[in-house]
Amino acid sequence: MREGQLTFFGGVGKSGGVQVVYGKGNQGLMFDFGVEHSSLLFPKQLTLYLPVGATPGRELRQYVLGGMTAPLVQLYDPDQLGGLDMQKVSQVWGDRQFPSYGQISVFIGHMHTDHMAVLPYAKPGLPVYMNHDAFSLYRGMVAGGHSPDTAAQIQVCEDLSVVDFGEFTMQIIEMDHNATGSAGILIDDGVHKIAYTGDWRRHGKHPERIDRFIRLCRERQVDLLITEGTRLAADPFAEIPRQMTEDELLAGFSDRVSEAEGLVYVQMSPRDLERMANLMAIANKNGREIVMEASQALIWHAANREGLRILKGHPALGADIRVIDATVTNPMTTMPYRTISLEEVAGRKQQYVYFFKFPDLAHLIELETLGDLQGRSHFIQSDYSVKLEHPDVAKYLKTFGITGHSLCNGGHAHPEAIADMIEGIAPKAVITLHSRHPRSQHTRGVYAYHPEKGETATVSSILASATLAGNRA
Repeated sequence: MREGQLTFFGGVGKSGGVQVVYGKGNQGLMFDFGVEHSSLLFPKQLTLYLPVGATPGRELRQYVLGGMTAPLVQLYDPDQLGGLDMQKVSQVWGDRQFPSYGQISVFIGHMHTDHMAVLPYAKPGLPVYMNHDAFSLYRGMVAGGHSPDTAAQIQVCEDLSVVDFGEFTMQIIEMDHNATGSAGILIDDGVHKIAYTGDWRRHGKHPERIDRFIRLCRERQVDLLITEGTRLAADPFAEIPRQMTEDELLAGFSDRVSEAEGLVYVQMSPRDLERMANLMAIANKNGREIVMEASQALIWHAANREGLRILKGHPALGADIRVIDATVTNPMTTMPYRTISLEEVAGRKQQYVYFFKFPDLAHLIELETLGDLQGRSHFIQSDYSVKLEHPDVAKYLKTFGITGHSLCNGGHAHPEAIADMIEGIAPKAVITLHSRHPRSQHTRGVYAYHPEKGETATVSSILASATLAGNRA
């Protein structure tokens, strides 16, 4: 029987796009299933401004030929591949030979595009595992038009549940990130234990989840830790600014809403449904009603229809939401909430908080010039892909005298928090992915292994390198 091994297809020396296959015997498991931010293409999503996206109908072919996703034909829908010459694909990878597994499954840690963009092109029936709330969010994203659906067979998992693949087990462990339902995994093949964090942060709403992950990994005596390192700088001694906690961010939002005399605009990612819920509850507490553009309202409604565990009993679930009628562009779409016109909102600016997306910036022309209270609105950017300093946003704020605020804390761990995790788990070796500067990570004496893209390495060889490095020290 072959020993456990790892093949690194993505996320190596790059931000995003982690694609690693762990395999033993005839069974393989890929984690995750997205595309790197710095690839030739970035998957289209509604929150980006003019992205260079793949050609509609040819997305998978271009991802595969561009080396942006693993060259494993058994993962993909053959109709989407369209008879692609796999010999040409092999050339993209330098004609390397990769391990082959009779059975392969996929784990998706969270619903950010750089971790799940390939899901819509998966082979029908491909087993894909994800945390319950990540699945709920995905159903919302499909309903809201933020992602195509998939023919894969999604296996919905509860927190701490264990999946037995025969050759090894995988435990799902909820983490904290700015995408609802984010989770990491712990792989145990009876000889070695490997932990993968996915994307995570220590300054979010649930630092206790990170504490639990560290404790579980230490108790299980994890041999190899694979973590993200998005915020690492080129200079390992660079001062990385600390970011506000989620509670501080929410308090700042409450202050902004309470002091605003006009309309309050909110641009935030609808994939962070817990933050959205908390902002909605704060708005209601301050006497404001909620209006949304249509796609965000559909995401919110469809995700909650699936029963989000994180929002059970949340006061925002009872919020009265109205949808801006100008954003309902498909007459066949059945909206779950009543609509409201731009004119109605403009006439009562002080009554509403408007959750909207960048392409609807033109709404400000009517919302600010109609009705009264001109020049008294507030615009809040909260970890949205288009920032306040974007020239179009800045132009609108200046033209209409709108006060802009940035309330952001990001979804990724501070380098010091990563070092604390490494020290707390005390693995024999650590691999930092999802980072342009993985060698900048301080590992507190733990051996750091730096794989190359396309490399296959046995777990025992990585640990042997750690032992050799320790002997030399």
